[in-house]
Order: sequence, then C-alpha cells, then structure tokens
Amino acid sequence: MAGGVAELRERLRGDGRDEAGGNGRLVEVPGSLAGSDDGFRPVFADGVLRAEWMEGDAEALTFTGAARTALADVPVPVRVSFSHDDGQVTGLSLTTELPGHGVAGEALGRGLGIDVPSLPATVSVARLTLQRAESTTVLTGEGDRGRVTVVSRPETGRLLVAASGAWQAVCVDRQLTAGQVASLLQAVKGVDVPVPEDGVRQGAWLVLPGLAPGGGPLLVPVRRKRAEPELDPARRDGLGRAMPVRGSGAAAAAAVPRVGVRRVPHAVATDEGFVLLAPGWLSSQRRAGFALGGLTDPVSLLGLIDIGTLDGKSKTITYDKAPLRISGGLGARQAAPPYTLAVGGVLLVDTGMFHGSAVAAAYAPSTDAKPSFFAFGALTADKGIGPPAFQVRGVAGGMGWRSHLRMPGGAENVLDFPFITALDDPGAIGARPDGTADPLAVLDNLTGGDTPWITPAQGGDDPVWIALGLAFTVAECLNGRAMMALQTGEDLTLALLGVAGMSFPKKPAGRQYANIEIGLEALLKPKAGELSLSAALTSSSFVLDPNCKLRGGVAFKTWFGSNPNKGDFVVTAGGYHPNYRRPEHYPVVPPLGFDWDLAGAVTVSGSAYFALTPAAVMAGGGLEVRFHAGPVRAWMTAGMDALIQWKPFSFDVGMRVSVGVEASVKILFVRITIRIEVGVSLRVWGPPTGGEAKIHLWFISFTIGFGKDRDPDDNALNWSEFAPMLPPADTGVRVVPGAGLIADRPRLADGTLSSDDDSAWQVSSAGFTFSSDSAVPVSELYLARSGGSAVETGGKLNIRPMQQPNRTSVQRVSVTWHDQNKDLELVEWTCSRSTASVPQALWGTGRGDVLPAPGEQTIPDQLVGAVLSSPAPEYGGDTGYIGEDALAFDPIDPDGVQPLDVNAQPVGPVPQRRTGTIGTIARTVGAPAQNTARAQLTEALSGLGLGLGPLDEDLTAHAEAAETAFTAEPLLVPAS
Repeated sequence: MAGGVAELRERLRGDGRDEAGGNGRLVEVPGSLAGSDDGFRPVFADGVLRAEWMEGDAEALTFTGAARTALADVPVPVRVSFSHDDGQVTGLSLTTELPGHGVAGEALGRGLGIDVPSLPATVSVARLTLQRAESTTVLTGEGDRGRVTVVSRPETGRLLVAASGAWQAVCVDRQLTAGQVASLLQAVKGVDVPVPEDGVRQGAWLVLPGLAPGGGPLLVPVRRKRAEPELDPARRDGLGRAMPVRGSGAAAAAAVPRVGVRRVPHAVATDEGFVLLAPGWLSSQRRAGFALGGLTDPVSLLGLIDIGTLDGKSKTITYDKAPLRISGGLGARQAAPPYTLAVGGVLLVDTGMFHGSAVAAAYAPSTDAKPSFFAFGALTADKGIGPPAFQVRGVAGGMGWRSHLRMPGGAENVLDFPFITALDDPGAIGARPDGTADPLAVLDNLTGGDTPWITPAQGGDDPVWIALGLAFTVAECLNGRAMMALQTGEDLTLALLGVAGMSFPKKPAGRQYANIEIGLEALLKPKAGELSLSAALTSSSFVLDPNCKLRGGVAFKTWFGSNPNKGDFVVTAGGYHPNYRRPEHYPVVPPLGFDWDLAGAVTVSGSAYFALTPAAVMAGGGLEVRFHAGPVRAWMTAGMDALIQWKPFSFDVGMRVSVGVEASVKILFVRITIRIEVGVSLRVWGPPTGGEAKIHLWFISFTIGFGKDRDPDDNALNWSEFAPMLPPADTGVRVVPGAGLIADRPRLADGTLSSDDDSAWQVSSAGFTFSSDSAVPVSELYLARSGGSAVETGGKLNIRPMQQPNRTSVQRVSVTWHDQNKDLELVEWTCSRSTASVPQALWGTGRGDVLPAPGEQTIPDQLVGAVLSSPAPEYGGDTGYIGEDALAFDPIDPDGVQPLDVNAQPVGPVPQRRTGTIGTIARTVGAPAQNTARAQLTEALSGLGLGLGPLDEDLTAHAEAAETAFTAEPLLVPAS
C-alpha cells in the first residue's frame, strides 16, 4: 500500500513542533507509510523505522540520524530519503554502516522471511542499502570480500544472490521460472547469475557455470551444517575420543545411519567457500559426459577452486583461500604460418604480501618450422624486503627458446617494455580489470600487432633469450627497475634496461616540488659490431610545479668489428644542430628542455642540445615565453646554435632574440589585428672571423656585416698546424705482441728482468705473432728496414685539413734478433693486412670547413698495419748428441738370476746396419707398388677367414715421418 506524504511529514517534523526538525528527538515511521508490506525489514525487526533525528529536511522527506537496528547491538548512522507522487509515498532509500565486520550474509534473507542456510564468512556484510521503487524492494549488503543482494516483489517472490571470489549462490522462497529470476535481477545493477532454462526451485543452490549438459549452469543444493553433538568427556570410544551425551538430539541424529545421503549431490558452506559432496554422483556425471573441469573425489573445494571457460575459447582456474589467491587461464588460437597453433597460459598469484604473474606460450609448427616457446614471471612485494639502504621490491625472470625478444629501441621507450612494467605491476602483462587472467589477451599484448615484443624464430639458428630483472629502492628515496637480457642467435645481443626515479619530498603531505624518472637502455651486439647507451626522461618528470614538465634524452653509439660503420661514433644530448644532416644510423633523441604552463595564460619552454661526432661538435638551445589572454598575445623567443669542426677548427655560431605583441580589435563590423615585433639575430663564423647582424622591425629589416666575409679559400693548414692534430708518437704507431709472448723483457737466472734491452720480447720458439697499427692510413707496407717491395698496399693518402691529396705513407716492419736485424720478408714470416675506419675529417677529400655528407663520417677498410706470424719450427732429422746418462738404466736390486743364462752364447744371424735403409722406407712405404702388394695380401688373408678389422690404407704420413722417426739406421737381419 502507499502511504500519505502529509502524514509522513508530520512524523518527520515531530508532531509539528519544529518545522525544521530538532536534534535529539525520536522519529518513528511505520512500514505502512513506507509503502511496503515489508516496511523496513530486516534492518528493523518489526518493520518500523525508529531513529534519533540529527539533521535533515522534513519537507524534502530526507534526514540523517542514529538508530538501533536488528543487525547491530549499538546505534548506527542511517540516511533516509523518500520519493513521492501526487501526495503518496512511492519509494524510499535507506543506507547504513554496521560496526566491525558486520553481520553474516544470510541474516539479510532471513530478515525478509527467506529460509537461507548458513553462508561462508566471506560474505559478511557491513554496508547496507535498502531501496524500494513501486512494488520492488532491493536490499544490498557489501563486505570486504563479498556481496549479498535480496530482491522482493510480492507478486513474484523473493530472491537472494550471494557472491564472493569464484562462487555464486542463490536462494528463493518459492519456485521461480528463468524469466521471473531475470525480471527480479533487472532491478539490481552489477548482478549476473546464470540460471537454467527450467528456472530455480525453492531452496538454496550453489551455481556452477557451464557444468550442465550443453554447457549451461548447474545448480547444486546447499545443505545446512550438521549440529555438532554435545560431548561427554567421561565417555570414550576405543580410540580415546569423547562420545556424545546420552539422549541428546544431536547424539541420536548422529547415531542414525543416513543411508544413501552421500549419494545425493549437495554443497555445504565453509568459512571460505563451499564443499561439494557426493563422490559417486560425480563419477556418474563424468560417465554421462558432464564437463566437471577436473573436480576431484571425494571432495572438491568450489569457491576456493573454480574452473570455467572464457569466451568459449579459454579455460580459466581460480583458487581463493585467504591469504592465497591464484587465478589463471589457458587459451589456444590459430597461429600465422608456418605455425599451426599458439597456446598461451597466464597465472596470477596474490598472497597479501606478495603478488605476481607468470605467462607462457608455445607455438606448434607445421613441417616447415620448429616448435617455439617462451615464459616470463614477476613477483612484487607490497613492502620492500631488506634494510632501508637497499630494499628489493620485485624480481622477474623469463626465457625463450626458438624465440626472438624485441628490445625497446631507445631509452624513451623503456617504459613501454612489458617486462619492465611487470616489475612494478605484475598483472600488467596478464591481468584483466577484474583481476582474472585472459591468456588470449596476453598473446595479443606480447605477440600481436605490427611490432610484437616476442616472435617465434624461423630458421636453423635456434635462438634463446634470457631476461632477469629486479625492482629496488635505495635509501627509501630512489626507486629503480633494472633488467638484463641476453639473446643468442644471428643477432647476438646483451641488453641492460632500467627505469630510475625519485621525488621530493618523498611522501608529500601537500605540494610535491620535483619528480624525476629516467629510462635507461644499454645494448651490445658483438656480431653486428654495435654498442649503444641511452637515457631519457619520462613524461612524469617535473620540477617546481607538476605543470613544469621535463623532457630530453642522451645517447652514445659506436660501431666496430664487421659493421660497415666501423670506427664511427656519436655522443648526443638533446639532438643535433638544425643544419646538420643526421646519418641514418645515428640515434634520435628528444631535445633536452622543459615546458611550463603557468595558469594557462603564460607558457614557458626551453630546449638545449649537444652532439659530438668524428667530424664536428655542435651545441645550442632556446627559450620561449608566450602570453595569451583574450585578444592579446605576446611572446619572447631566444636561441643559439653553434656548429664547430674540430679537425681543422672552424665555427659557425648563430644567436637570435625576438619580442612581439599582437592584439585583435573590432571596430564596427571590421576586426583589425595589430602586430608589433622586434628581433635581432647574430651570426659569427671563422676563421677568419666575421659575421652579420640582422635587425628586424615590424615595418623594416636590414643586415649589418662585420669582420671578414666568408673566405672562399679552403683554409688549408700547413704541416706545423696539422701535426698537433695527430696522436702522440708513442701511440700514433704501435707494435702489439700476440700469441707466443712469454715476457715483455727476458728474465735473468735470479728471476729479475734484464736491463740490457728494455724493449726486447721473450717469445716461444714454437711460434710467435705480433701486429702493427697506425693512426695514419698506410699506402705501402714493407717488411724490411730499407728497400724491398711492398707486401701490402692501400689507397693514396689524403690530408683533408692540408688539402693534400694523393700522398703516400709508408710503414716498415722489421725484427731485431740477438742484435741482428732480420728482414721478415726474407725469413718467410706470414703477413695479413689490418684495416680500420678512419675519420673523413682528417683523411678524406673536400674542403676542411664543410661537413662530410651523412653516412660518410668515416672512411672504411683503410690499411693501418699488419698481423705477422713467425714460420713454424723445423725439428730436422738428427736428434743431436746423446750422452751416456741418457742411456743409463736402473739396476735390479738385489742382484739375482737374470732372465738369460749368463753362459749363453749368441745364436742366429748377426744384425747388420746398412746405409740408406731410412731412405728406402721413406721412398717405398707409401709407393704404389707396395700399396698394391699390401692390398693383395689383405684380400688373401681375408679369404682365409682372418678378421683384420679396419686397416690404414694411406701411409703417406709414415713416409713423411721416416726422417725423424729413427735416431740411426735400423739393424737388419736377413729373413729366412
């Protein structure tokens, strides 16, 4: 029924004594005035609202107060408002918060007359909302870990829905069709319960999504817990356990066998979820084809473990038992050729103190590829572990097999690297907003898009990558994340990635004055011959004010080995000179600077850069201040750019300043814009020094020159001016020992170094290698002190600063051995050329004051020296003198009978030593005639059944060793 608005206002006014309402008086509103048969149940047991008025508006039918409810032992705050139409109350809204952990979730349903069994403690509710509109009443209770909603409509029935973590339960006071359940749930937001097509019978049910035949929801009845029997300590069973008190109802119930009850499927609430009982039924459902998703006999913890589907393509699993929560998923999809299937898995873990995630994926190949796999995991602590000086906040690790890992490609992109992000937020690589895991989304995040982070490898090199990371805090001020990655294969890469930042103050109570965060990347590619280091400010960096944003980056890159840019390098902070044409292989970095927005009307920005290359150094910067308010605009800009070549020295420096104002004025129907600007620019060059100044007014511009004009001459240097540009003599040409070096200087018998010749090397007689190199490209290389012919030749020498082309530079290498000069050309030393890239600014062609073209900073493959190896040692065919001591033997002690009779005389033919026997062996042991004879003998012996095994048919090595295998001509005896 509907209540009258006038009567309700009278009750809220307190019998009309205080139009505005007064503090400390009791307001009493019966359920009939609330327009509902349930009234204010179950918040108030008799359905009557009784609250102490605190404040409100009786005319607007709203107030707040304190009330003693049926759900709490102490008064609690309540907030009540009524809606009305045509003088009748049509709805109400009441909210309250209960003390402590609140009340059990089943209390809400029982208060409205629903027979609800005990629910898990995870749905204890402390925040209540009671709403009624027309004939529908909705009571919602929320807690820290769950939610209970009761919907009541007299013509339809009452429905309770409870949910926490992975489980859902429903309870109805009568049988409802699926349509009636859907109609009741339409009055509630955020509640989605799958219901079978045949509806819900009266009672309480645990909802198992996707487990019924056909993939629909399965409802399992929830049984009440058995009453615990009262135990009698004086009565013990055979195991010494206390037995129930005689005659108690619980004892009698416990004594009556419940035949077949365990054969009926049912669920019983525990503190953390539900226990599903009846193992025989589970087995029969498996046999009948029910998809039970791995539930185990005899007990499966549903609500603690939930197995279901995600979009019909993935399998998900959730384990929720305080303090541990685990959720994960496994999905598969078709992969791009040559792979047929991609399978991805995600696992999210939360222990309260630690939380983390792990991802893995495998690619099943076709006949044209090999399997590919990768995995990565990260674990983060809510509080750092370790002393304040260095605390670890997270660890991460991963690996890939037959897989490629893409690096960020610059310090400014490190924050986008998902594995770096996972060190602070492990769920970033696998979690959905609701905290569950979506394996297909992970595959899309890591392996999808135009530039995927991970791709399966194709080819035969079987690359492997390994990544290890650490998140840390230093002195509770500096927060950092660092990761080292190693990738093998054709593109061998060692990478160090990181993000470091700090703020001031660390934990601001009010305003924060600074926050600096820097991304770092270091890459070493030995096979590609490339080393790069870079750092960049992230977008969250500011000083003084959050609107004063910092930006910029620095980079160093060099090339070596087989790289076509070998010898080139670049150091840059903030970029390059505007007129400098950057080579394609040079890194791109954002300009150093700041952008400060002051209250929207004034903006200030500044920038700076510096770069060093083999040909030039450049630096510059600018400052810009702009004001804009309505029709008036004003600005001031200033800048400076300098480009300096340092071999030979020349400079070009430009500076500029501009100040202006602009106003827009409307006169009648015409809008006129007035603009006034004054600017000055100055450009200075040299040598010779000169320049020009340009004055710019809003109505005229003119240029003033001073000093020397740009000299069309090439500014060529003479030798005395050029020589200081060369390295010192001791480093300009070097000789470096290699394999076979024993000591830089020979040692005497007492172990001290010889002082006779400090530059002498002590080398091995088995062989020795050394190399020479020069900072000056070599045109001709000789292995003799004088004369001889060039063993290696290079191109003609060009000295760019001196404008001297087609010159010849000569390098001579010789050895002094025991105070004797040895020309290596005459003693057959092995020589191989050494090449390197040299600076174009020194040894190229063109004018000295003009920068080399992009990509031509160095001249590759210039001859700079040689690698020289001594001939192999010759051992000869003579062992030399053998003394008597070499033939000595150990006597037999004590003396006794020898193997031969002391009186025995020689018998048989007398051995003879014939000259030329060694030569005969060397000449005939591998000769064709002897080879044929041995083959015939082998065939004859094999025919007689003798197993000779594998035989060495090539005796060439025996012929070559004959000269050194004998110390003298062998003794021969005639064959019988």
